[in-house]
Amino acid sequence: MEALLRLPEFNLEEVQIGLRKLHEVSSYLNFPFTFEEVARYFLPSLKISGDQLRELLSSGKFKNFPFLIRDGYLFAHPTQSLDSRLVREKLSSEKLASAAEFAAVLTRSIPFIKTVAVTGSVAYGSAERWDDIDLFIVTARNRLWLSAIMILILVRIGKLLRIREPHLSPFCLSYVHDEQGFANESSKNRSNPLFARELIKAKPVTGIRQYCKMLKENDWVAKFYAARYVEKIRSLEREQSDFQTEADPPWTFGRLSVLFDLLEGMAFTFLSRYLRLRAYLINLKFKSNGQDFRIFEPKISSSSCIYTSNFYRWLYKLWVTGAV
Repeated sequence: MEALLRLPEFNLEEVQIGLRKLHEVSSYLNFPFTFEEVARYFLPSLKISGDQLRELLSSGKFKNFPFLIRDGYLFAHPTQSLDSRLVREKLSSEKLASAAEFAAVLTRSIPFIKTVAVTGSVAYGSAERWDDIDLFIVTARNRLWLSAIMILILVRIGKLLRIREPHLSPFCLSYVHDEQGFANESSKNRSNPLFARELIKAKPVTGIRQYCKMLKENDWVAKFYAARYVEKIRSLEREQSDFQTEADPPWTFGRLSVLFDLLEGMAFTFLSRYLRLRAYLINLKFKSNGQDFRIFEPKISSSSCIYTSNFYRWLYKLWVTGAV
């Protein structure tokens, strides 16, 4: 009864907008969400709990959204099932473990990597068997492209040697920056709730201390996800177990730094052209298969490499305006 007495205090229009987002995303992904997930990520500013949300939806005020409530989940469509979600959670867990193993190899092999996190469907626990494992990587300043070329070589070696099962090895460098590039990108997105959500939901698999530091430096995220931001910081602080020292490796100083700078420029020139060509060819395949949401635009500079998909643009429009 206490929860019910507090329900009228909630902004029902904001609930309506959040439920619209939920219905669109859940329907597209064919993935049911728990009440707690909806409260945290679709209605964060309301500070509503999962139990309160359940009471609110049971009040009949939102009958225009045809959700089926069962076993603590909101099902947006009759074809959705809890069994399917559990399978995808298991696949996501396996892919996350594969990413952690690969990230450990990267940090042992490439001294410039500061942090590696997993984003996208794997981070959200909704990955299907052949979904990419999207990697968010931050490197030392002016060492992005040297790192990227070595990462791609290691990815290729792993596939040739079949170190992992095929569905556990489709690593995608979808969001890669050097330290300055990430600082610039986060500064541009201070009013972007979707960017804030991605930072909160990303799962760092190496460089946890660095990821925690980056999140603290972007405390504006709390404007959108106050409670979850605090929880994330606390969780990362408990996991302080970096695989890499914070100091730059000694061979990046002195005369060798000039050589590395030269190699960085050469790597950028070669790899940026290769990635644009590869993106063009992959997008042609997506178009021919009618996979328009998977088509992406590579945004490449000397300090950043970002793949922005049509799906992300759709999500951005949904998150900012509440409609598509």
